Amino acid sequence: MTQQTEHWHLSKSISITQIASIILLAAGLFAWGSDVEKRVGENAQAIKHESAMRALEQKHIAEFKDEIRTRLQRIDSKLERLIERAD
Repeated sequence: MTQQTEHWHLSKSISITQIASIILLAAGLFAWGSDVEKRVGENAQAIKHESAMRALEQKHIAEFKDEIRTRLQRIDSKLERLIERAD
């Protein structure tokens, strides 16, 4: 049997397919990165919108609570007057 010794061989030449694959890989990474950036921007905008809507809802709830409190106070005062008249 003959023994073949294979040595590592590094070539300084670069083939067209290697260049094309590197360019396609870089383009894919760029497209992926820009898509991620776009989604992050959309999410930030959605968060701002939700925050504004929540603040508006909190304002409406506070106004509603004040209105209910006022109505309950009026009902309470009317009940007190009715009780005083009955005595």
